[in-house]
Amino acid sequence: MVALNHQHYEQGFGYRDREKELPVTADTIFGIGSITKSMTCIAILQLQEEGKLSVHDTIKTYLPEITFRGSEDITLHHLMTYTSGIPPLNTLFYANKQSMEEDGSFDLQIKLGVPLDPEQDSIDTYEDLLNYLNTIQFNPLDRPGRSFSYSNDGYALLGIIIERVSGQSYAHYIETNLFQPLGMKSSFFEPERLDNRATSLYSVNPLAETPAVEHSPGWWDAPAMWAAGYVKSTADDMLRFGDVFLNDGNGILTSKSLHDLTSQHIEVEPGLHYGYGVIIIPDFFGTTLIEHGGGIKGVSAQFSVLPEKDIAGVCLTNIAGAPADALLKGAIQSEIGIEPDKKAIEYEDYALSEADRQAITGTYHSNEGQTIKVYEKDEAIFIDYLGTEIPTRPVGRGVVTIAMHGTEHLLQFKNDRLHFGFRQLLKIDGE
Repeated sequence: MVALNHQHYEQGFGYRDREKELPVTADTIFGIGSITKSMTCIAILQLQEEGKLSVHDTIKTYLPEITFRGSEDITLHHLMTYTSGIPPLNTLFYANKQSMEEDGSFDLQIKLGVPLDPEQDSIDTYEDLLNYLNTIQFNPLDRPGRSFSYSNDGYALLGIIIERVSGQSYAHYIETNLFQPLGMKSSFFEPERLDNRATSLYSVNPLAETPAVEHSPGWWDAPAMWAAGYVKSTADDMLRFGDVFLNDGNGILTSKSLHDLTSQHIEVEPGLHYGYGVIIIPDFFGTTLIEHGGGIKGVSAQFSVLPEKDIAGVCLTNIAGAPADALLKGAIQSEIGIEPDKKAIEYEDYALSEADRQAITGTYHSNEGQTIKVYEKDEAIFIDYLGTEIPTRPVGRGVVTIAMHGTEHLLQFKNDRLHFGFRQLLKIDGE
């Protein structure tokens, strides 16, 4: 489903149920994945407006039982901007474990190389989550505030803080203070509330000899990490959410809080910055683009607003890995008179020296399950990702791009680390 506000464009493609050939509409319920994170940050800013917390408070102010290394210096701001130093972890898989065991995907993730222990208990409660983070041994990536790396765990902690400060459950707070005032009547967290408007979910088995799209029933659910990405919503509702960014907070945020939400707090890549739960591209063909994507089982979603153009848009799909970002950018660019496949951020070709190539080859890994092998062949750099050989295009010393899911992605190599997919992967010793 691709939709732009003011009824400029609205089109469903394919089916919400391929077997029954049920169409996709603006009222079809999809998952939105990590677009949820912008909602979590709005809740934090609302509580700051009420004087109940400050984004510059340390997390131990509200989570005194947290003891993992480096936690004493982490603030809410650091969690909201992914600058806490928390590395990519496998926590989300254990939080989803019950759902994943029901559909067989937990064992699949192990086969794909995610470092998971089948005997590890699932993370079902906030207490489970805090105990897990305190128990596992991990080294911070950096001192808080210095470097960016995406962390679902950080946003889960924000969800706990929202509960403790507001005195309400996280889901109830979001529904009462965001969904209801904005008229988002079809947005919620609980899988039990899915009805016949909800899409079926589909997946591609990465281990199959001939990959094919298959029906994959059962929504993953992780109540301990709802704040990181578990909202279900519709295109209509997400355009109402866009009004927060287009109408000066639209009654749920002050102008000051909206400014804080959409400020360029840290540069992630050249020309691309992170705010609070949103990505900001300050020069998107001469205007500002604020966006965020989401991906999990049965979800590839993208949400975008161009405040100066009064445009909001959303693309919701029912399969992971779909090119939601490219589809929505194509629609938005057509709306503003730009060729759909033109890139707002262009990278010039760069000739890597032999020393440059040797410096970046090796295997990079994170405990969230990403393993990327970078190797040289015929004086060119290739990567192996999920068993697929992907050619790269060098665009700087220690910087290459790859084409994936219809989008050009940047890979930055710095100090034996690979910055890819907004995460920092560490070079494996001896590689």
